[in-house]
Amino acid sequence: MKNQKSSFFLVPFLLLAAPFAFISKFFENRIELSRVEVQSILDRMLSNEPDENLWDDFLSVPIKDRSLDMIREKVEVLWAYDEYLTKNASGQYILNQKGLDELANIIQELRFGRT
Repeated sequence: MKNQKSSFFLVPFLLLAAPFAFISKFFENRIELSRVEVQSILDRMLSNEPDENLWDDFLSVPIKDRSLDMIREKVEVLWAYDEYLTKNASGQYILNQKGLDELANIIQELRFGRT
């Protein structure tokens, strides 16, 4: 009986929240980055020297240019899965060889405009 009550209140909440979440995507803040700036960030990331502030900012803020944002999203996937990560001597997460190889492929896509 308790589960039915919670489900009863959950359905109207979801019906109200879903359209709001959809509409909020149109008003989210996006950063203006050029292709050169994105490539510079990715080249620094490829050097595997952690810069948590730069990586967090790059990965978490959408880019106005949709093709560059697609690149950002591809890179974001690398940092989301353990199969692409390892820890360095300082205990910080960095990309492992598989992650670096994928990042190099993404950089090639960016350089040759295949986004």
